[in-house]
Amino acid sequence: MKTLLRTLSVAGVICAVTTPIAHAQQVPLPTTATQVPGPPPGTAMTKPYVQMVARMAYFWGWPLVNFANRAMAFSKAPEPGLLGGVAPVAYNHVAMLTGYIAADQHVIACPNQDVAYGSGFFDLDKEAAVIQVPDFGDRFWVYALYDGRTDQFSEIGKQYGSKPGFYLIVGPNWKGDTPAGIIAVVRSSTRFAFAIPRSSWTTRHRITRLFSQCFVR
Repeated sequence: MKTLLRTLSVAGVICAVTTPIAHAQQVPLPTTATQVPGPPPGTAMTKPYVQMVARMAYFWGWPLVNFANRAMAFSKAPEPGLLGGVAPVAYNHVAMLTGYIAADQHVIACPNQDVAYGSGFFDLDKEAAVIQVPDFGDRFWVYALYDGRTDQFSEIGKQYGSKPGFYLIVGPNWKGDTPAGIIAVVRSSTRFAFAIPRSSWTTRHRITRLFSQCFVR
C-alpha cells in the first residue's frame, strides 16, 4: 500500500510538472484551409470512421452553404418583399411586415403575434452597412444579427440597454474608417449576415414606418 501511494505521488508530481509543457507545445490553430492537418499517418480509414467525419463536416458546414445559397437567391430579388407570401425578406436592405404573420405559414419556426417581424440579408464582403435605431420609448425592440454559422454576434436591443442611433455592421476583413456619428461597430465573423429586427406591436403603423428607414447602404 505504501509503495502504491508513493508511486501515485510521484506520478502526480510528474503530471504537474509536464502539463504546462504539454500546453506550450500545442499546435497553433490553423488560419487557412491548407493548414488543417489530415489524419495521422497509419490511421485506419474504416467505414464507420469515414461516415463520422462526413457527418461532422455536414453538421458544421451546412449553415455556411445554406447562407451562401440564400444570398445568391435573395440577391436576385428586385426589391424587398415577402418570401412565400408571408415572411419578409430583403437583400442589403430590410423588409418589415405591415400586419400579423399568417398563422398557417411554414417559413418561420414558432412565430408569435406579439411582435412585428422583419429581416434583412447582408453581404459585408465589399462594404459595411449602417443600421439606424430609432427611439422606441418603452416598447420592446431588438436587432438580432446572425453570421453565416447562425451564431448571434450582436447585443443591440432594449434588453441590452442599447441607445438610439447609428450602428455599423462590418465583415471579418473590414478595415475602413468608422464614419462620424456611429455609436458602435459590430463585426460579423463571416461575409454574410442576417438581421431579424423585431418590436412590440404598439402603434403598429408607426413601427412599420420607423423600421422602413433603419437599414441604409
